[in-house]
Amino acid sequence: MAWIALISTILGLVAVPATGHDFSNAEIDAAFASASGGFSADEVMIQDSLRARFLSELNATETHSEHFERDALLALLQLRKSGDLTTKATRRGKPVDESIVPIAEIAARVVMDRHRISSDTLLADPAFRKELDHEAQKIASGTDTVAIRKAVLSLRKRRALKPELVLRVADWQRKIETYSLEKLQQSIASEEISDGPGVYLFRTAGGYLYIGEAKNLRLRLSGHLAASDRASLAEYLRSEASAGVTVELHVFPSDSPAKRVTVRRAYESELIRSRQPRLNVRP
Repeated sequence: MAWIALISTILGLVAVPATGHDFSNAEIDAAFASASGGFSADEVMIQDSLRARFLSELNATETHSEHFERDALLALLQLRKSGDLTTKATRRGKPVDESIVPIAEIAARVVMDRHRISSDTLLADPAFRKELDHEAQKIASGTDTVAIRKAVLSLRKRRALKPELVLRVADWQRKIETYSLEKLQQSIASEEISDGPGVYLFRTAGGYLYIGEAKNLRLRLSGHLAASDRASLAEYLRSEASAGVTVELHVFPSDSPAKRVTVRRAYESELIRSRQPRLNVRP
């Protein structure tokens, strides 16, 4: 649609933090050669010990700020993508645990959507990486953080984390919040959940469960938790499996374009199309 193309041009597709450090290719290449131990640039980024060694080799005297780390890792990835790293990988890290991939996808999308960042920035920036780990633990406590990062890399290579167009252009001061089912119930009872418009995503460690939209999030979610009018969701929430459910809310101000049902349904439909929740009828 013409308006989507126009908004895309105005806003940009993905916000990327400005680079504050200027590294030469030779510096990055030399630090990687010394620190990688035969592992790939991706492994250096996700493994704490390799990453720390790479940053130290790059500048042993500087206290490494979050910006220094992010910029150094993004420069490393850029050099890898251009084919200019002279040290080739000779060792492999652990294989991707496919059972963790759905957890990684949900956690990564939450952070990427919340901050409008790329998957590269997500893994390179220590603050976003910490947030990724936190969101993954909400979905499945005790999940190995390196395994989550490895799964995110796998999803990136499959191009499975590309943001939906509607999320790239429809910011409208949206907030993204996540809750356990128990915390959601408590927050509804205390009226902490917004009574404004939004979209909600029921999730489990196995992937997305159900996605819906509402003019009044608090009222709609209260209805789902009491006795959902969606039979399949109601049955799931009554089952023992409901202990593993988490809920993601995309909350909009009451005066945003999302106050219109047609806008919310377009947003909801795009999420259903790409994230394929098990209990939705496809739009």
